[in-house]
Amino acid sequence: MSYTATWTNANPAGLAQPGLHWIARSDEDELAQAINRRRLLTYQSEETFTASQTVATAPLIALREQIVSLLSAPTGSLGGSPATPELMDWLWPVADGDEDKTVVASPAGAGEVNLFDKLNGTSGWTDPSVAGGDSVRAVHCNEPRQAIEWQSRGRWELPIYFSAGIFSMLPDTPWLGEHIANNGSDELRAMGFAMLRDGTNPTLGLTNVSARASSQLEITADTDCQIEIYHCIRPLDFTTNTPTWNQHLPPSSWASPGGLGSGDTTNIGSMTLSAGVAGTLSTSALQSTLQNMIDGMEQNLLVRRSDTGYETINITGKIRVDFDLDTPPN
Repeated sequence: MSYTATWTNANPAGLAQPGLHWIARSDEDELAQAINRRRLLTYQSEETFTASQTVATAPLIALREQIVSLLSAPTGSLGGSPATPELMDWLWPVADGDEDKTVVASPAGAGEVNLFDKLNGTSGWTDPSVAGGDSVRAVHCNEPRQAIEWQSRGRWELPIYFSAGIFSMLPDTPWLGEHIANNGSDELRAMGFAMLRDGTNPTLGLTNVSARASSQLEITADTDCQIEIYHCIRPLDFTTNTPTWNQHLPPSSWASPGGLGSGDTTNIGSMTLSAGVAGTLSTSALQSTLQNMIDGMEQNLLVRRSDTGYETINITGKIRVDFDLDTPPN
């Protein structure tokens, strides 16, 4: 579903029109809902907006501040709790010369576009220091609407936590993650997860968005090798009941030992890696996998070495999710 905002008190272009529309509390409520949708996407809790925070002090001032703050959402790091993205950028969604540049609210550098340059050709909101009690005009509503609509395409980069290993030589024993091996007769496979969304209510992270074809998965190994990457669709426990070669969630067995049976995993793709050089995968299978994760499927991955050698190989990885918001809501 493509993103098209729908504002109740507006003309067909989504604008409050002077002489036709009176700015109402419901307009602020709609903007607040749109802001909170994006706060949840950026792993932040919803904000409670009251009349004293908005029109009673200055026209929509708290809402305007929140829209700007979304452009620099707090990010997490590898090992963070929760395992939030390392990068969260909003990208310019309009098909022009600036498409897919990072949207900022400060002077634009290389690869960036300034929100206010696009909005009104200045460096800030119209009437940026309006005093409390001054009348709310149509522009005070229309500018935040337009600004939040432009925050409809994102790019999140998330670490993959390779927290478990499954080892054919010890098929009933959990093993260390972050390593793969294949000597031609026995294998060590790495299993991990990425936190595109969490299990809270309301959900923090990516929901009601469409993964774009430009999304990519990145794997780095410390030894030259060939690998295959799979989406693990079985439930896994990475803390107290970790998977083994024979069982995905002991005592529940894989359809096939090693986790590559029907109903265990689906293949995303393969890579030929050079030591220390990140390999990337950007395919329709990855796009589909990310969409399935966003829509509620397991967020787990399995990586195996597909060539053979004596080395035990260390791997790290991350996922870049490029996405567009779906509507409704705004």
